[in-house]
Amino acid sequence: MKSFFRRSLGIALLALWGASAAAQPETGGVLRWRLINDPPSLDPVNSNITVATRGSNLYLETLAESSADGKQILPCLAESWKAEKDSTVWTFTLRKGVHFQKTVLGEPTENGGREVKASDVKYSFERLVKMHAARVMFANTITGYKELNDGKAQEWSGIKVLDDYTVQFTLDQPYAPFLAVMTYPNFGIVPKEDAEKWGKDFTFHPVGTGPFVLAKWDHDNLVRFDRNPDYWRKDDAGKQLPYLDGVELVVIPDNSVAYLEFKKGNLDVLPDIPDEYYQEITAQYGDALQEIAGLDVQYYGMNEKVPPFDDIRVRKALNYAVNREAINDLVLNGRYVLARGVLPPGMPAYDPDMRSYSYDPEKAKALLKEAGLENLEFTLHYNNNPRHKAIGEAIQAQLSELGITLKLSSSEVGAHYDAVRRGDYGLFRGGWAGDYVDPDNFLYTLFHSKNIGPQGNYSRYSVPEVDKELDAARRETDQAKRMEMYKKINQKIVDDAVWLFLFYSTNSLVSNPNVHDIHLAFLGDYMTSLTSVWLSK
Repeated sequence: MKSFFRRSLGIALLALWGASAAAQPETGGVLRWRLINDPPSLDPVNSNITVATRGSNLYLETLAESSADGKQILPCLAESWKAEKDSTVWTFTLRKGVHFQKTVLGEPTENGGREVKASDVKYSFERLVKMHAARVMFANTITGYKELNDGKAQEWSGIKVLDDYTVQFTLDQPYAPFLAVMTYPNFGIVPKEDAEKWGKDFTFHPVGTGPFVLAKWDHDNLVRFDRNPDYWRKDDAGKQLPYLDGVELVVIPDNSVAYLEFKKGNLDVLPDIPDEYYQEITAQYGDALQEIAGLDVQYYGMNEKVPPFDDIRVRKALNYAVNREAINDLVLNGRYVLARGVLPPGMPAYDPDMRSYSYDPEKAKALLKEAGLENLEFTLHYNNNPRHKAIGEAIQAQLSELGITLKLSSSEVGAHYDAVRRGDYGLFRGGWAGDYVDPDNFLYTLFHSKNIGPQGNYSRYSVPEVDKELDAARRETDQAKRMEMYKKINQKIVDDAVWLFLFYSTNSLVSNPNVHDIHLAFLGDYMTSLTSVWLSK
């Protein structure tokens, strides 16, 4: 109840504060935003983790976008769309007068700031497949995907350019989440000229249509974006957006240093509030603190191909062995929600009454004894975030009481996930933040056997029955029936103890008093739009 009250209070304060501040937006100033790690990439081909998406969302745009509260899908580069033939044919009409950026890193771009055309949409989608982007499989129902992906075709047959401002997608079958998928940041539109010139180095010279252009990248220190003077959006009064002169993403791995810089005024926004300073921030910056329930899940993945995690009794024992409620209270200030399964609250098909795991060390001991594995020793691999370390240390202490030796090993976020995708680890820390508001994004992506490896199924889970149900749920057009199918799939995955289920997190950020009209997005701080944010002088 305490956490719910804090989230509700934050939303109420945000509404009041935003309403009063929105009256007189000012132009100018550079917003400084804290990052824990350097972005591994800014290319949509590879920017599929949150720290990368925070950067790519500043310069890149998609055909459609989610509203800040996640309840609507809104036009973006496409001004309209229509679905025909049982929603297997989707036609998008592009907005006229949208131009690619003229500069990157202070130099002229190859495209010269030309207008975006339908051919750019087709090229951008095909590029993702040809360069084997990890998340392009979200669009694998578009006709011709397999042929292009297998190198048997040079173009994507299911994407047709009807004229300069009209592009059409034909699907192999009805696919309920298709429009939501079009909001996913990796499907941002890029110019062929610049992408072809730079190839894999496009990540260091990225070009799109967004409100900001990349101006400087001092790795492991700072990523600077400047205002795009030719951006297509205007505010309700007809004033050119964005208001800011620029955005600096400041890389500060250490929470104490980041909080000190925030208090000094050297950072304007501190996203994902550090747990150790939460009470102080709540007391001192309450009117600038925003919290909402996150559309994500935090877990420890267990690679089912690696002993002892190939034994379901071990996987279940670990779920019973961890006192998540104590960790939430002692480490996380009671801010998180205990994860019952894969789907978080706020996601359709979330079931608060599903069977799950409670803290039961005696049951954990019995399962390990039955498996003949009472004195286990293994390593937890996690990416170097202070919160992940604190949770790992708490679990390490709890498991030691059962005679389990848990070693801890951390690495930089990009290296961590590279190893996880390869299947190098038996036990690894993972998290999944929703890319779009549909259960398919969690369950199909993370558990279908087609997605084993880089595509998202890091636990190497492979159950034909689950694959069949996931395929059927994608095709089902009756939403009520479809959600019931996902509830059953979620329950099966929990029963199989694929993960050590930890928490559904709370998204948060705190900003200094001179920051106005910043609205924490439903999907997380990395999706928070900065287009209409302004700084008072």
